[in-house]
Amino acid sequence: MKEPFIIYNGKKRFLNLPSEINILTFADFKEGKKETDLKQLLKRAIENPIKSPKLQDMLSPSDKIAILVEDLTRPSPKRIILETLLEEIEEKINPPKGNISIIIALGTHRKLRENEFKNVFGEKLLSQYSVKNHNCFDADMVAVSKLNESRTVKINRQVAEADFKIGIGSILPHPMNGFGGGAKILFPGVADFDSIKEHHLQYTFHKGTALGRIDGNIFYERVTSIAKDAKLDFVINTVISQDDKVSDIVCGHPLYAHLAGIKMSKDIISQKFFKKSDLTVITSFPYSEGPQIVKPIIPASMITKEKGCIILVANCTSNLPDPFIDAFSKFHLKYGKSLFKAVKNYFKSNRLILEDGAIDFNMALGLTLATQDRFKMILVSDDIPKQKAEKMGFIYANNLDKAFEIGLKVCQGNTLNIVPAGGVILPVI
Repeated sequence: MKEPFIIYNGKKRFLNLPSEINILTFADFKEGKKETDLKQLLKRAIENPIKSPKLQDMLSPSDKIAILVEDLTRPSPKRIILETLLEEIEEKINPPKGNISIIIALGTHRKLRENEFKNVFGEKLLSQYSVKNHNCFDADMVAVSKLNESRTVKINRQVAEADFKIGIGSILPHPMNGFGGGAKILFPGVADFDSIKEHHLQYTFHKGTALGRIDGNIFYERVTSIAKDAKLDFVINTVISQDDKVSDIVCGHPLYAHLAGIKMSKDIISQKFFKKSDLTVITSFPYSEGPQIVKPIIPASMITKEKGCIILVANCTSNLPDPFIDAFSKFHLKYGKSLFKAVKNYFKSNRLILEDGAIDFNMALGLTLATQDRFKMILVSDDIPKQKAEKMGFIYANNLDKAFEIGLKVCQGNTLNIVPAGGVILPVI
């Protein structure tokens, strides 16, 4: 077996394990392509779209084009993709630059700041094209679909009124949608708050909703049908490897290109585990943005025995606000050992745990609380202080040595599964 390590803050950190630990599985860690390959890789993908005509055969110079781009919680190399796509459009269709709008598909995530726009896209691109944050509370959105009999889905007017809609996203495991990418760039990407809220709360704990699953997954099915109704025309999706790099790129029909990318992703990130362990150590990598860091507890829960221990090693580059932290504490105090049942009741009745909070913060709350009902959970982080970690319901450890010491005490056994990059893995028992 290779010397076991985890990825923390983008770097390998080798593990010094106690002698009594028995490693069951050390997950493989596969690396992606170098950035120098990406431009040619994307050009080939654009020239060979999946189940779709080529862009030049679908677009005319007079078309208004909306390009939807995922936000900073996702790892795609946005500038390279956008610059290459815009070069292709200019060379083969040559529309006026004013006909092209670039919308950051935030869903309910935080807006990009001015300096982040410059850092991510560069001043040259920003000077030539309109690049804007989506606002899920905008009163001027357009109805495009129905989530159910009572809920109408609205989307960004600029997107709705475009003649052609292109989505740029990443394919990596998603705890509810099965996989990211595809139609998600439109819904929830550029949709209204109320429909995103109802969709996420109603279908998160629905039978069939699961990490890596799309068959029989109503969460995914609703996303796909809404994007179809809203006429998302074309997607460019990067298939992400475990080191947060691009492994491949698929382009074309929003459904079929996405399915092809999912197959590629599964080939790269599916990892067999011998059996469930007493302890699992997993990192938040590549997630480091606020509430996204808890997503890896879902794959960890799949490979850990009930009442076992999950050690989450989290690099958090943005602040976790006090109301978010306090919501954990209040929920624990109110519902004690019935956390999972209480979370399901909240979601079923369309109630937010963190009132007036963004959906991603509420999903992080719900998924974490539900998992804490089933496992002992230890948090190791250089960024999150002990007080906040404990308010969130985690046992705090200031380093991995201490985490393993605590883990062995709270568990009934000594077996261990190791996941170097928790955000990009699909466990198979």
